[in-house]
Amino acid sequence: MTTATAWGNLPDLIEANGGFLVWNVSELLALANAGAAGVRVVEGIERQLKEHNVGHLPQSIPRNRTRSVLLYTKDRPGMGLILHLARELAAVDGDTAADRIDAHISALGLALGAYSRPAK
Repeated sequence: MTTATAWGNLPDLIEANGGFLVWNVSELLALANAGAAGVRVVEGIERQLKEHNVGHLPQSIPRNRTRSVLLYTKDRPGMGLILHLARELAAVDGDTAADRIDAHISALGLALGAYSRPAK
């Protein structure tokens, strides 16, 4: 399997796991065919994730290969979309228009609705 194919398959792997995956940085390095998490390697990993609509937490991929990273799909319904909306909302600063914040909150509320239980 080529590296491009492996990156292209990552969103489907994440979806098969419920919309998110927890990986060590070492697993991302293996996917990138890299031995160490240098600055350029990490930038390349973050670029590949972005190109495939895969979000990650923390916001910057750690350079320590034993650290954990939460990967999620940003563009598919389910838990990954909820994580993406929550991350986007957390990144909103005080200068963001109120209607944009309201739109994020509404979208997050709709997405969370699928996971709520009716009141007894």
